[in-house]
Amino acid sequence: MKYSYRCIVPIKSSNVDAWLAPDPSRRAQLREILADRERPYYEHQLAA
Repeated sequence: MKYSYRCIVPIKSSNVDAWLAPDPSRRAQLREILADRERPYYEHQLAA
């Protein structure tokens, strides 16, 4: 059985190109992108 793990990666739109085409010699850049992220807010409502 195969499993697929997916999650939202909340990165800023200015970092999308660097995230999708990372420089293998600069892995620290990916950690910096993850640290400088947008903070999403999820609001839930009860169904009637």
